[in-house]
Amino acid sequence: MSQKLTTLSRTQVADVLKGIAILLMIQVHLMELFASNSVFDSQGGHVMLFLGGPPVAPIFMTVFGYFVFASYRTSKELIGRGLKILLLGMLLNLALNFNLILKVNLGVLKIDLYPYIFGVDVLQFAGLSLILVTLFKNLIQKYVYLVLCAIPIIVFIGEHFLNYEPENILLKYLSAFFYGSTSWSYFPLFPWLAYPLSGVVLYQLQQRFDFKFFYLPKTKLLFGSVFLLFLIFTVKYAISTAANLNSYYHHGLLFFIWVILFCLFYTLIIHELNNWFGESLIFKYFKWLGQNVTIIYVIQWLLIGNIATEIYKTVSSPVYLFAWFLIILSLTSALTYLILKLKNYSVGK
Repeated sequence: MSQKLTTLSRTQVADVLKGIAILLMIQVHLMELFASNSVFDSQGGHVMLFLGGPPVAPIFMTVFGYFVFASYRTSKELIGRGLKILLLGMLLNLALNFNLILKVNLGVLKIDLYPYIFGVDVLQFAGLSLILVTLFKNLIQKYVYLVLCAIPIIVFIGEHFLNYEPENILLKYLSAFFYGSTSWSYFPLFPWLAYPLSGVVLYQLQQRFDFKFFYLPKTKLLFGSVFLLFLIFTVKYAISTAANLNSYYHHGLLFFIWVILFCLFYTLIIHELNNWFGESLIFKYFKWLGQNVTIIYVIQWLLIGNIATEIYKTVSSPVYLFAWFLIILSLTSALTYLILKLKNYSVGK
């Protein structure tokens, strides 16, 4: 019974983490595509970019890796899921840029569409990383400490391959999936594979050791104090790195270490908040968002991507930007709810 409760608690915390990450993700997409340069480059803009950085993609990917190893699915099922996620990511590139593609074909805009069509975003990365982690699952289980040593090497490779851009156009687009030498490589395997592997290592360590010490009252107080000091002395560095999108998408070992420490403290805090407010309406909403992360991710990009073609970087008021956030969040939530209802109705029928 205790193990079931612990598993349930982990799942709930993961859903809350993903749900909050979705909110922060929507606002950072609006910052990147809707906000004018005056807002984007402001101090407040940099803070919003930071909030759309460490608490979002690293959290998604670490939780993703954790639950890959917690999954009871077969390797065949996991690889099949990885291929589906990869394909979904490529199809989403076409769908979110549909308005842009239409305007280019009509001659209204003259830009190269290939970087938009073949952009390497979270879904492409998630699909590839799921396939790779599944293929080496047995080795990872057996040599978890070697994987722990390999994680910083993966980050190091990602940082130091940036200057090696293939001249061949086909290799250039293929390389974007592995390292970020091109402008359309947002989440290449190097360095981002380090995050799902960190989740995998965390899961493996939790199976071997008892971490109840982290949840003792005195330990919570200690970690809270350390986290506060950690932020006070390092947050300026983290904001400056996350606000520079190229530095964020292709960060090095120092920022990776910062993010891992941040995610550890942040997760412990969310765990505690979930114990206090887990049954509140807002936390139930966070969990609902987290449970439906893929469909919400797709819908918000369909809305933001196609609208951005019309108003790209023209919103100069933070108030209007917040209004857009509420509109996109409301529409995404409503459409997700409707789709889930229709899906349940068709299954019941």
